Amino acid sequence: MVCLRRPAELVAALDRLRPAVLLLDLNFGPGRSDGAQGLRLLGEVRARPQPPLVVVLTAYADIDLAVQAVKRGAFDFITKPWDNARLVGTCREALQHARPSASETSTTPAVIEQGRSLADQERAAVLAAMAGAQGNLSAAARTLGVSRAALYRRLQKHGL
Repeated sequence: MVCLRRPAELVAALDRLRPAVLLLDLNFGPGRSDGAQGLRLLGEVRARPQPPLVVVLTAYADIDLAVQAVKRGAFDFITKPWDNARLVGTCREALQHARPSASETSTTPAVIEQGRSLADQERAAVLAAMAGAQGNLSAAARTLGVSRAALYRRLQKHGL
C-alpha cells in the first residue's frame, strides 16, 4: 500500500504503480468539506486508460455527494470514521471486480452477488437507486419499491 500526501502526486503514482484499487479522500485542503477536489480527481482517474476502481472516503458525507461520486464512477462510498471490517471487505470486493479469477469470469452475476452480504447488497441497491434518480428520494424509493420513510431508514442505516 502506498499513501500519498498531495493530490499533485497522484498521476505519477498511478503511472508508476498501476493499482487495481484506489482509496480516494474527497477533501484535501484545510476547511474543505464539499468534496469538489476529490470529485475532480475521481473524474480524472476514471478518464485514464485502464483506471483503477476507486473507493471514495469522506468525513462530510451526504446523499448528494454519494450520488455524485457513484455517478462519476466510484466503486463505493465510505464515510469516516469507517468500520475496518467494512473497508477491508469493500477493498477485497473491488479487487475481485478489478481482477476476476478464471473461475469468476465464467460465473453468472447472480452467483457473484451471492458472495456479498445482504447488507452490502442493500447498500449497493440504495446507492444505485439514488444515482439513477439523481438524488430524488421519491423516485429512488419508487425504484426500490419502498416508502420514503423506509428509504430514509436505509440511508441512515448505511451512513448515506
